Amino acid sequence: MRIHPLLDWTELNIWEYIERENIATVSLYYNHGDNKRYRSLGCYPCTFPVESCARNVSEIIAELKTGKFSNIAERSGRAQDKDDGEAWKRCAEMDICEI
Repeated sequence: MRIHPLLDWTELNIWEYIERENIATVSLYYNHGDNKRYRSLGCYPCTFPVESCARNVSEIIAELKTGKFSNIAERSGRAQDKDDGEAWKRCAEMDICEI
């Protein structure tokens, strides 16, 4: 049996966990003065930044709580992952994970 405890976590849940546990992250997740940051990382030609002023974990959490990205999938900035939000269902159908 495989268990994926993070499968139902939201982007906000993940950033709150990162903040609570003081987990190091790469700087690409933060705005460096151009009002852009990455929400998801992939290869150079496939990953695109989003408009954001967030410069640290606390600012990302505050931004997410505003609902700014509530209708935009976290991986939508990745060209190869035009996800329909049903990835967990496909995972279950392929018997990769338990729901």
